[in-house]
Amino acid sequence: MKTVYIPKGETVHYESLVTDHLVVHGHLHVTYGIKAKSINGKGVINAGTVEADTVCVDDVEAASVICKRLLAKRVQSPEVFASESAAVSCFLSAAYVETGKLTVAISEIDVVEAQEVVNLPPRKRSLLGTLLASVLRSFWTALTVQDKKQEVMDAEFTPVQEEQTENPQEEISVEQTAAVVEMATEEQETAKDEEPVDEELNRIIGLFKLSREQGYTLKLIPGTPEENAPVFDFAAERIIRPAA
Repeated sequence: MKTVYIPKGETVHYESLVTDHLVVHGHLHVTYGIKAKSINGKGVINAGTVEADTVCVDDVEAASVICKRLLAKRVQSPEVFASESAAVSCFLSAAYVETGKLTVAISEIDVVEAQEVVNLPPRKRSLLGTLLASVLRSFWTALTVQDKKQEVMDAEFTPVQEEQTENPQEEISVEQTAAVVEMATEEQETAKDEEPVDEELNRIIGLFKLSREQGYTLKLIPGTPEENAPVFDFAAERIIRPAA
């Protein structure tokens, strides 16, 4: 089937449609998908997927549109892939659009990946007028923006001031920091010069003071601890302590 023609005022249903040329002036409803080399007309297309080199109709509603060039008045599709260009004169609703150049008037798009995006003011235009306005807008933008330095417009900003080489507050803070470091160093050196604390001596002094307060006297006995250790007499069942 080389050409399929849908006349104005008629509604045609297909499960799937494959043709070379599709002309839609009425209403075409395809359950699954449309594959054609070119699609044009002033009608309405509802399909699962639309695949063609060129799509030029008034209304397209599909789950996915894949083409080289898209030109329409109204497009509603979650995904639009137009390798060269996509121009929608009235309204474009899509979750993801990927194209070379996108021209829209009113749109509702979540993600756009395009080399150039032209936003036209909402106005009554034909499809040919939309293409002409897109070309003029691109040409005017290239002339006015080419050699100008890009700046942030309508944004409050404060120029960054150069830091002064001489700052009295910074000098004072540096001097104070040096003094603190010097004091800490002196304290560390003083602590190093002091003799280490003898814990055994402190323990003996503490025992001596405690014994004296309780009415006892400490006595030093010569010899090793083994010689001064008491011996238990099993026959007499008593402890024999060494003589003082």
